[in-house]
Amino acid sequence: MQLASGKLSKLKNLGDMSDEEKVALLKFSSGNIKLLEELAHDAFQNKGGRVWREIQFLLFDLNLALMSDGFAVGTARSETEWAMRNAIERVEQQYQTQEEIPQDLHDPEEFLVWLKKRIADHRVNHNPLFKIFDNDDLSEEELRYFLANYRVNMQRFHLHVAAFSLIVPFEMREELYHNLHDEFGQGDFSKAHPNLFEPLMNHFGGARDEDVNAETCYLLNTKINLCWFADGLLHGLGGMGGLELSIPLQQRRVLAHLRRRGLSEELVEFFVVHCELDEEHGDGWFAAGMPHMRTREDFQRVFNGAMRMLEARATVYDGVLQGILNFRNAKQEEIAA
Repeated sequence: MQLASGKLSKLKNLGDMSDEEKVALLKFSSGNIKLLEELAHDAFQNKGGRVWREIQFLLFDLNLALMSDGFAVGTARSETEWAMRNAIERVEQQYQTQEEIPQDLHDPEEFLVWLKKRIADHRVNHNPLFKIFDNDDLSEEELRYFLANYRVNMQRFHLHVAAFSLIVPFEMREELYHNLHDEFGQGDFSKAHPNLFEPLMNHFGGARDEDVNAETCYLLNTKINLCWFADGLLHGLGGMGGLELSIPLQQRRVLAHLRRRGLSEELVEFFVVHCELDEEHGDGWFAAGMPHMRTREDFQRVFNGAMRMLEARATVYDGVLQGILNFRNAKQEEIAA
């Protein structure tokens, strides 16, 4: 594939290209939004495939730069990155599963009862990965790999709450800042959640850059789109509230496994705290947001945001499980050889 005068020449139709050719093309797409959109369509039609994975890594790198260096408004970087983000998000929205809420839901309190059940029943809480935890069928290296991917989003969760707080109604900010107070150890910075996590991560050998899966990046990218680049209040409310409500259902199984491994309560404190706090946080998000959920259209947006966020988190677990199975298959092949 040749470059001529800053443009790709002799391009084949995307449908005739190999994944390797599409990935190579992706590297030159920042100045060609139409091409990027075509590649994004290919990616989301084949979620989990090579092009989808590379797009998630691309967005992840943009988002890390955003969190460390800001928006850079007025620069060429800002203009280019915004066009790229907008194009990919516009395409992704076309592939989101669209499910209508029941026709008989008109009251906010009844809607929240229904929504909380849908959150509890979501596949994120019943991922096959947790069977491995239940059966204590994890090597130390496999557990380290899980924790390394978990760490990526855990470290930055408070940033999404803070970013989203900028656009929520004034009276709702109290709940979000209460959440942030808990995230930062309720006044004891040594108990800030990222600080609680590190001793456990280090106990198993620490995180490595190569641990990070595209699926893990997908969750962070989704949080950025729903919170930092929010389309109003309701999608982010559903996403973050749903995330908080669901976490204890997953983390109790992780915590039980860690305790059965004989780890000290000090090492597992991060998971203890989240099993205690996150359901309260989720209820708090939805209670604070209830006055702003007035119509069925509002309910639909909250529901869509919740399902999108939970599906992104389920995808993290899918990626970790597949990684563990790949490790095991490679080891078996090595033994057989």
